[in-house]
Amino acid sequence: MRIAICDDEKSCLDAAIAAADSYNSLHPDKKLIFDTFSHPEDVIEASEKIGGYDIYVLDIIMPNMNGIELGKKLRETGYDGKIVYLTSSEEYSLDAFQVKAYDYLIKPIKPNVFEKTLNEVLELISEKKDKHIIVKSKEKSVKISFDSICYAELNKRAVRYYLMKGKTIDSVTLRTNFAEALKELTDDSRFCLCSQSIVVNLDHITEVENEAVVFGDTYKAFLGEKTCRKLRSIWSSHLFSQEG
Repeated sequence: MRIAICDDEKSCLDAAIAAADSYNSLHPDKKLIFDTFSHPEDVIEASEKIGGYDIYVLDIIMPNMNGIELGKKLRETGYDGKIVYLTSSEEYSLDAFQVKAYDYLIKPIKPNVFEKTLNEVLELISEKKDKHIIVKSKEKSVKISFDSICYAELNKRAVRYYLMKGKTIDSVTLRTNFAEALKELTDDSRFCLCSQSIVVNLDHITEVENEAVVFGDTYKAFLGEKTCRKLRSIWSSHLFSQEG
């Protein structure tokens, strides 16, 4: 699992590095890789090279591009790693809500606080990544993690799953209705049955427009104005519960 830490202040970045080293010493079994950065642009470039980080620890106040702007850029590009902000105050709390930030850490980072927060985030990531479904396609049965699904829709009496990075998988012809076929997903709080023919992963939504829902720069699903209005409210509640 890879974690990006970005802070333009050397003393604060050094404190973060010390906290990361302390964590790895206490938990060698986790095998975490920490990459540290002084500039937000370098975080974006590194994310593009490796396909995104599992966790981003970002300073809020930085020149050129602050942490909130960096978080929005990462979300818009489709990177859904958990974000933890470094801050000296909570004045940016509402802005951080927009990028689904998990938590705040007061600077400079204290190793014991960093350890507690990181353990919580890792447990949350592990729980989500462990869940999966088996989809029977015409060629074979495929194991799909819940976390990899952006949305699923009814397509010619089958289910088409739209996965991260642009991949799609079609199931065999359904022998039941769409809602029953997707119940395993919708029993999980991150999935929402928007209509009789589409289920979306609330964790991967980056924007709900007037008539469409956007998943980074990978997908845009057109749902209609009424459905989007309803989904916008559900998505906001989901974000709020994540923040809590």
